[in-house]
Amino acid sequence: MNDDIFTINVQIGGFPMALRIPRSDEEIYRRAEKLVTKLTEEFHHKYNQRAYEDILKLVAYQLAVKVSKNELKEDTTPLAEKIKLLEKDLDAVLNQK
Repeated sequence: MNDDIFTINVQIGGFPMALRIPRSDEEIYRRAEKLVTKLTEEFHHKYNQRAYEDILKLVAYQLAVKVSKNELKEDTTPLAEKIKLLEKDLDAVLNQK
């Protein structure tokens, strides 16, 4: 058995789940559990007349939005670096005259 993989128990919406994860990712999984729980409680408080399945859909959508925002931020980093390099090249060309 691989020592880097182990089982943690998490609860999502009152449902216990055993997950086999890399030991190095434990904090990520624990934080994710807390985030899902927090969002579930917030949406349940705000939309307490909605079915629990609807609340989970809202949570999933909110998390997808957060992931999308992070992906957009990451995608612009290489572009910003390329712009800085081009700016240096332009400065070098302009300073040659």
